Amino acid sequence: MTKKYEEHPLGKLSDEELDQILENYGSDYSAKNKENIKRKAKMKTRKPVVKVTFSKSRLLLVAVIVLFFLPVGTYVAAKLWEINVEKKNYELTTKIDKPAEQLPDTGYYRLEAGYVPEYFTVNDEPYFLSFYEELTPEEEEALENVDQVRSIQFMLYELNGKNIVIDDYVKDFKEIKLSNGSGYLIEKTDSFGVEEPALARVFFEKQNRFVEMECYGDISEKDIKKIMDNISLVNVASFEEATLAAEYTSLEEKVAEMSEGLNNIEPLDSNNKEEVVQLNEPIVITDSSGAPMDEVTVVKATLSDKIAPEALAILNEYPEEEQQGKAPNVTWDKKGRLKPFTAVRYQPGDGKQRLDEKIEEVEIEPQYLEIELTIKNVTEDVKDVFFYTPVQRLAKQGNQFSQLRSETFLARKTAENKDIPSSVLTNYYQPLPTEDLKEVELGMEEDLGMQSIAPGETTTIKASYILADEEYSNLFLDFSFGIPGNRYIQLTQ
Repeated sequence: MTKKYEEHPLGKLSDEELDQILENYGSDYSAKNKENIKRKAKMKTRKPVVKVTFSKSRLLLVAVIVLFFLPVGTYVAAKLWEINVEKKNYELTTKIDKPAEQLPDTGYYRLEAGYVPEYFTVNDEPYFLSFYEELTPEEEEALENVDQVRSIQFMLYELNGKNIVIDDYVKDFKEIKLSNGSGYLIEKTDSFGVEEPALARVFFEKQNRFVEMECYGDISEKDIKKIMDNISLVNVASFEEATLAAEYTSLEEKVAEMSEGLNNIEPLDSNNKEEVVQLNEPIVITDSSGAPMDEVTVVKATLSDKIAPEALAILNEYPEEEQQGKAPNVTWDKKGRLKPFTAVRYQPGDGKQRLDEKIEEVEIEPQYLEIELTIKNVTEDVKDVFFYTPVQRLAKQGNQFSQLRSETFLARKTAENKDIPSSVLTNYYQPLPTEDLKEVELGMEEDLGMQSIAPGETTTIKASYILADEEYSNLFLDFSFGIPGNRYIQLTQ
């Protein structure tokens, strides 16, 4: 029986016939189609070339040959982009060569999954797409770790004018051949070298976007590939119907953006009483316009290895997992005695050339800090007082104080694996809750303990903190957030 491709060899097709093929099929050839074209292309290359023509048939053959002989890490998809991926140490750089005439796409698109493994349920909420595994109470009880639950989070990114995507902390990657173009499966770690969820990436050239799939739990590569092969972008009429797309930014850009919002203080002059005062010395706190609001005086500051009974009672009203949010890294016994723990000092890596490097182990003895302060209303109006002021440790150089900067950092070890840190230690602390909890219809709600004071009136407040660091010198109350200038009260020398 004569094969269809033998009845209609490519070399005999006219330009008009090839136009019809391209119009009807675009780049969506099946694997069998491509094999047939590839074989015919090879047959034509065996013939001697007698002249150069620029017919569409010859251009098609050249394109097919290029498609099948591109080096590893490069592919042409949708006949728009050429993508090159290069890994150097822990940095993965994806370079995209776009046509000069391609403009940013301003359309609305919704991610649609053409394949969903049977163990997944689709969460297709407005703006987002995710898969999750529903478990019975018995299956949940049997789980040793929540990370074992299988799920996939999809995130859509707009490239706009950008043509480079950079990943840090990359252990390995592989190109995944799809029916239309290629995708990438990326193995990443955190800064300590601990494996992160698998990351799959598929580019949509015509829409100038790409989708990332964060794959949690034990999902086979076969299923991930099939999901990648069947994910699509569907044009929709409005923003409300579309999947939310974020503009792609690199890790360095994100860090720079976050740093702009930090309260990076200028060096403090310890002799300037408008900016820095000691215990039993008042300091005036202003609003964002610089107008005086409060006169604050800290009358007592004490450190202890045991949580005060009143503070402990409030903490115990929280579920155990929420207690950790109030005092990260720290645990205590039933009487409130804080438990020492071991931390590891690390030299931070950059995610490109190196990971975080372990230097030494350090024993940490957490401390409970309690302060008593007075707040005087210096405005002409009755005002509400709500104290939620952080404490931080500063560095001293001569008569100046500045933010504590170090070439290293500390992270606590976990009980399960002593070489894997669970949380990085900080020198910036928020106060513990100071009011009892109250029950409302939706669950437990924290009573913020607001109180009103008249003009000229003074109120006394107690605040407490749980600290975990190598040392506890040069602790300061920091009132500077959101106001012009610096306002600090030194608690410890």
